[in-house]
Amino acid sequence: MVVGRGEIALAHSHLLVQHLLKQLERYQARRAERDPRPAWLTGFIERAAACFSPFAGVGRVGCECEATEQGWEARFYLGAAEMVGGKEDGLSRGVSFELHLSGLLSCFTEVHDLWWNVAAGSDAVGGSFITVLGSVQQHTLCVKAYSRSPQHAGPGVRMHRDGRIEPVGHESGTGSGTMPG
Repeated sequence: MVVGRGEIALAHSHLLVQHLLKQLERYQARRAERDPRPAWLTGFIERAAACFSPFAGVGRVGCECEATEQGWEARFYLGAAEMVGGKEDGLSRGVSFELHLSGLLSCFTEVHDLWWNVAAGSDAVGGSFITVLGSVQQHTLCVKAYSRSPQHAGPGVRMHRDGRIEPVGHESGTGSGTMPG
C-alpha cells in the first residue's frame, strides 16, 4: 500500500486493536496482583459495603485499608455527590445514608468492642463515626464507618442536571461500589 504525505495506513489497524486489548488484559491482571489486601479482607469489604443505604438516589461506598501493628484497619464512608451543570456545577454534597449496624456486625466472626464517636461542629473532619473492633477468620480488624467522606477522596458519583448519575472511578483500588437507595 502506498501512503501519501499526511495519510495514515490503516490496513493492519485490527492488529493494533488486538495489541491494545492484550495490554489492557495484562494491566488488569497486574493491578489485581498488586492489591495488598488479603482475600478475607476484600470479601469483608464487599459484605460491609452492602450495609450502607443512601436515603435517596444512589451512593458509592468508599473504603480505605491500612495494615497496622494490631492488624488491618478499614475506613468506610459514602462518597460525596458532585453536581454537574447548572448553577451548582462543581459543588459537592454529602450523601445522607443509614448504616445497618447489625448487618455490619454480622460480617465479623467475632466482635470485641464497639464505639460511637461524635464529632461536635460542622467543621469536624470526617464527622461522627462508629468503630468496631473484632476478628474475621482469626484476623484482627478495626472498622471505622464515617458520616462524611474525607476531603481527599473526591466525589463518589456525579449527578448531571439531566438526571444522569455517573459513578466516579478511583484508581486506589480500595474497594467501592455503587448502590441504589
